[in-house]
Amino acid sequence: MATFSPHPRRTTRYSSIGMSPSPPRQGVARRTRAGGSTQPQSRLSTPARRTGNLPPVLDDDSVLSGSGMDVDDESSEVFERGLKADTVFSKSKEMTVTFYAQLPLEVKQALRNADFYRDAYTGDVDTVTGFAVVASLHTCFVWKYSQALTGTPTCYIFGCPREANPPPMATPFHALVPFGSQREPGLIICSNVGQIRFWDSIGMGLAGGDNFSFSTLGLEEGENVTSLVRADLQTFIASTTTGRLFRLVVTSSGGKYHLSVHAFGRPQSALSFSRLLPGFLSDPEQQPQRGFVSAVAAQDLERGASGRLVWALVDLRLQQWNMSVEGWEKLLAEEDIGEQTRAAVREHFPTAPQSDVDLDLELLDLKLQKPGDMVMLVSWAGQEDDTSAEFATHPRRVYAIVYLRHLPGAFTVTKVQAVPYQSTSSSGAPMHPRIQVVVPEKLLAIQFGDAVTICSQENEYMDRLELKSAMDRTLGVGVVQGESEFLVLTAATMMKTTIDLDEVASFHPETGRANLIKSTMTKAILYGSLPENPLHFSFPPEIDEEALMSGAEQLSAAILESDVEVVRAHHDLHAQMTGRKDRLSFLIKFINDNSALTKMSQRSRRTLAADAEKLYAAHQLWLRHNDSLRAGRMDNVLYEAVYRYMNALGEGHHEDCLRAFLRLRVRDLGGLLPHVLELVSRSSSEMNGKSAETVPQANQIILTILQSAHSYRAYNLGVYGITLPMIDPWTSQPEVIDIVNELFNSTTQLVEAPSGDSETAESKKVPREQLPELASCLFRCIQERLDWLGRAAEQPGVERERSLLEDRFRQLRPEALEVLRRNGFANEAFKLAEDYHDFRSLASLCHKGKIYPPEENPNAARIEGYIQKFKEAFTTELYQWYIEHGELRTMFAQNHSEYLDTFFAEHPHPGISWIHDLGRGRYALASQALLTEAEHAPELVSKHLMLSIGKLSHLAQLNEGIKTINQDVLDAFHDGLDFVSVHEALIEDLKSALAGVRGRQSLESQVETIAQKKAGNLSNRRALYNVFKFLVRQLLQGKALSVEDTAEVLSLKDNYERVEDYVTALHLLARAENIPSTRRLSVFRNVWRRIYIHDDWNMIRQTTGVSDDELNQRLRSTALYAALQAVSPRRQRPEGYKLSPAEALDVPSEDELALRWPSMSPEEISAVERNYGRDSRTLQDLDLDAIYQSMEQLVSMDEGGRGSSEGTDRPAYANT
Repeated sequence: MATFSPHPRRTTRYSSIGMSPSPPRQGVARRTRAGGSTQPQSRLSTPARRTGNLPPVLDDDSVLSGSGMDVDDESSEVFERGLKADTVFSKSKEMTVTFYAQLPLEVKQALRNADFYRDAYTGDVDTVTGFAVVASLHTCFVWKYSQALTGTPTCYIFGCPREANPPPMATPFHALVPFGSQREPGLIICSNVGQIRFWDSIGMGLAGGDNFSFSTLGLEEGENVTSLVRADLQTFIASTTTGRLFRLVVTSSGGKYHLSVHAFGRPQSALSFSRLLPGFLSDPEQQPQRGFVSAVAAQDLERGASGRLVWALVDLRLQQWNMSVEGWEKLLAEEDIGEQTRAAVREHFPTAPQSDVDLDLELLDLKLQKPGDMVMLVSWAGQEDDTSAEFATHPRRVYAIVYLRHLPGAFTVTKVQAVPYQSTSSSGAPMHPRIQVVVPEKLLAIQFGDAVTICSQENEYMDRLELKSAMDRTLGVGVVQGESEFLVLTAATMMKTTIDLDEVASFHPETGRANLIKSTMTKAILYGSLPENPLHFSFPPEIDEEALMSGAEQLSAAILESDVEVVRAHHDLHAQMTGRKDRLSFLIKFINDNSALTKMSQRSRRTLAADAEKLYAAHQLWLRHNDSLRAGRMDNVLYEAVYRYMNALGEGHHEDCLRAFLRLRVRDLGGLLPHVLELVSRSSSEMNGKSAETVPQANQIILTILQSAHSYRAYNLGVYGITLPMIDPWTSQPEVIDIVNELFNSTTQLVEAPSGDSETAESKKVPREQLPELASCLFRCIQERLDWLGRAAEQPGVERERSLLEDRFRQLRPEALEVLRRNGFANEAFKLAEDYHDFRSLASLCHKGKIYPPEENPNAARIEGYIQKFKEAFTTELYQWYIEHGELRTMFAQNHSEYLDTFFAEHPHPGISWIHDLGRGRYALASQALLTEAEHAPELVSKHLMLSIGKLSHLAQLNEGIKTINQDVLDAFHDGLDFVSVHEALIEDLKSALAGVRGRQSLESQVETIAQKKAGNLSNRRALYNVFKFLVRQLLQGKALSVEDTAEVLSLKDNYERVEDYVTALHLLARAENIPSTRRLSVFRNVWRRIYIHDDWNMIRQTTGVSDDELNQRLRSTALYAALQAVSPRRQRPEGYKLSPAEALDVPSEDELALRWPSMSPEEISAVERNYGRDSRTLQDLDLDAIYQSMEQLVSMDEGGRGSSEGTDRPAYANT
């Protein structure tokens, strides 16, 4: 039994000028003890308890527990009603805490309204005498605590020595004096200034306690007592702030007990020779250094020994004294252990500050385990706690146990062990923490102001008892000798803690940490809500993250599986499930209240949330099932699906499979869904008319499960700290999406199937009403899956799944929304399309009725609302819908020019946007759009119209104040219109073949007639004959041919009277800038081959009897002359514009022809290639190289030198 001083301590001095290793202390210069501390206050003590401010978990009927019990009038009444001795406050495999005894009424009355921040109290549980003590500055209460087990204990009240100017939060020091079991113990009370009162029997307290003996320690000015410890039954040791120790001995004389006091040191008489001659005939004694004595420990007196060893912690030094049985004391050793203690702390705790000043090491308490082996409690300044701006951020005090061994001449640190406690400046009522050896070399207990921690010395097991109320505090810890038990005295009650040493010894670090965390949460769930429980459950500081997650997940699974250790059995399944929901709610609240949620990964949080979702959904399913039973309806589908599931697991033996499933298998709730769908599929295939009964029940089951899970999740995202998107949520697995989709399709088929009678129609009412919920659930599941896949895109195979699901969702949405509209749920369809921003479907839904004029559309107001709300996001899809469905008049009839501008800027449609540009007076944009669109216009009439309007629009710029226009654009329009003129002239020439045909002919007949009359030269080249017919067919259908195709038609037909058409073909190809050069060269060669073989060169070369003039005239009448005459004046000639016979021999390959004519079969391509080859061989056989040279000379001569300077690129038809 020991009590300790609150008085000031002096830190170790580095030099005589007073440099301190600790930061300057705030407030009063004197360090004081507070609230039951019997030792100086540690810098920072008990941590503030944080109460969560998160919203409660959504639940229909669960109430979250967690309000603590305060030691006020109400809570005191709880204890006054009485508790059973076996009432359990906390229980785990290793430790059990139970109610032990009541406090006397006088003590409860004194403590009831005490403010432990202002009114200091100290106490102790003396297991040697069986008495307990509580003392304030003025009064000391003593009672036999074991008597409180059977009735109200007798309370002895004593007055404490008075002090003139006591320091703040000061209390006296007290010690009981054992006299054996046959006599009541005595009592020693010592004030802070060394005034001592001694009662040889506590029975005097019943008579007012005035009969006491008085003595004093004789302290110096400013010197205060720091501790009073019992060395043996009759010997006590007091310490002071200056480093002095005093021996107090209880002796018996004349049948009365007396108390003698003297300071440590050798007694010397005034006439002793050694006193007269110091150092002569005596060994020089080592003198103790002054300092603050924070702890004293006395070794047991061995049999036959002449003295005992006493150890004292003085600042950062450790003293060893010999306390002789003869009544004198001698200092044997004094060593500074601060440096090696700092080194050991930093080695074990890498985060400890490296600077000695920042570390601010304190040696707090010391206990002996066996001779030479000691345990020491130390603390140091931790890092700043910046976990939340809501709480004060001040340095923490971190605690550890240091194991010391004394070898001859030295002290050695053998081990450092963490203590599961840290204090802050916002802690509860402070006190100087103290060690108690519960079982030597096995178990330690450390008392703090608001907690008691337990640490195993053999392994890493540790736990703690933390007081719930801020108005409560620990007053003393008493170890039961020979047992692994100790008693804890608080301001509210006395508890007994029993440790199972076998379980502690079997603690394994790899699994034990998670089990400890799980045990803490389990205790919080089972015992934390009891109003009479004084304990508060929380995680230890520096909690291991993996252990936290593993323990929380294990406990959550145990609750879902109705583990009897955490879930009480109950015949009422509703009450049982409500209790399980309460436990899961308390679990996450407990984690949040302890600010531990941030230490859990998103995966672990999702696991806890999923468990709670499933239990909530299962409970809702049971409630709906109960409603059905009360209404006289049987959920056959639910019973059958559950039975099939349980039977598949080999658990079909349960009498009530549904109840068994909801008790034991809720974690597999998603596994029930496939069995529900299987029943729907079977009812549909059997054609027994049961679909109308099965489908609604199946829908109700699926919707209840998924909707409940979704609503719970949405409400509690903040509680579980889940960051969206969820990690692979169970509610959107691919099989779940497929199941909901199948149910939606099955319901649609059932609802839209023809009804034969009114009864059948009535049976479809319920499934029809389920359609909107099914569609909403389906959309939510798919979107949830897409969100997750988008987050996990880096995982293999995920990107492909996401792409496929996006395509599927894109196709599925309009179909599902149309189903809703058809069945009378248009508003629901619009709402879903809005929620998922499916603007394409919104545009479609808005135009199911009358479309034009737009003001008569029944959804006109809705369209305007969407445009104002969603702006370009909606108008883009709206205009796209108008374009695809040919509703341009509706699009342009709406007055939303700014959105049209944006749409056409981002989605070019030159074939349409020119109309809008003309309306807005943007003639340059309109003309450019028309020019671009005309180039690819498939119809000749459209091409002609676009070019004509485009040219006019381009010229209209002159009327808008623009002085000049782009001549290149104007030339492009001219070229385009010229190309149209070529088409028209060519068609007129071809149709001339039909002039003599009577009657109305089919298109194919016209084509055949034209081919026979206009392409007679192709009669022996059938492949090219067919090409000619194909191109003629397109011309007769009003199609606009490409430049290549037009050149082919112009050069393939018979040009006996229109050799200028060859020249037209060459000019068209020369101006075509959008044809690849290789392909254009190939067409040039085709045209030049046909020019060379057009005339009968054998007849021309027969010169017998022919004059030069006649020969030249023959040459001038050839197609070659006309072609050379046309191409010679051009200065810049594209490749192929002028080719010699040798250069025109090459023919395109089959691969080139396949690209040129993609609609032809391989056989047709080969035939065309052979026809080209035949023309090439014909040209080669003609051997026209000499003719070609003569023709060039003739053309040059006829031009008279004008060809190279006065030619024009435009042919004669250009002026038509």
